[in-house]
Amino acid sequence: KLGIPKLLDVEDVNVEFPDEKSIMTYVANYYHTFAKMKTGDVSSKRIVKMISFLQECEASQHEYNRLASSLLEWIHQTIDTLGSREFPNMLTGVQSLLADFARYRTEEKPPKYTEKGNLEVLFYNLNAKLRSQSQPGFVPEDGKLIGDIAESWTLLEQAEHAREVALREELMRLERLERMAEKFDKKAGMRANWLIENHKLVSQDNFGVGIAAVEAAKKKHEAIQNGHKSVREQSKDGSGHGEHAGE
Repeated sequence: KLGIPKLLDVEDVNVEFPDEKSIMTYVANYYHTFAKMKTGDVSSKRIVKMISFLQECEASQHEYNRLASSLLEWIHQTIDTLGSREFPNMLTGVQSLLADFARYRTEEKPPKYTEKGNLEVLFYNLNAKLRSQSQPGFVPEDGKLIGDIAESWTLLEQAEHAREVALREELMRLERLERMAEKFDKKAGMRANWLIENHKLVSQDNFGVGIAAVEAAKKKHEAIQNGHKSVREQSKDGSGHGEHAGE
């Protein structure tokens, strides 16, 4: 079975003085045969090990491409979302958007930044392993290089900054309009009270007796008319400021 030629029989060695050269030759044949078997076994193990190594590297390559695709998809979708300037024309609505933006920065973005770092580690470790076995380096799919991801991340941060600036500017505009509205409501209430009081004065039929009393009543009515004119002019000015602020 081992391919070793039969050089001795049992009776050849079962003697007081067996032939030493024949025995040494026989033993040498066994030694060389087993040595060859061991060498073949080592080679087989090396082949199996290399195949396992290459399969592991291939799995890492697929994992890199999958994670890179997922991260880049999130980046591009987020850039589109951050680029929207359709803000609600209400102070509470913009405040809600600012709260959402803060949550994005503190909750949604950090895990993605970690994913980006893990991708870089995976890429460099994989290529180091390939070089250690004199294998060609790993080249990701088109558009998924480490540099491509870094470039997309830079665009994300630019969109993020622009979004924050736009939201804060809109917040300040709406706060300014709200202050103007409160001021207008306060003045409107004061004018309403003023009109009520003057209406009472105008409605009085008793102007007194004599020329002096009539003159006094006349001056009072003239003062009311001048006050009414002033109120209308101030109202127009206030309306003009409001339109300017709305722009």
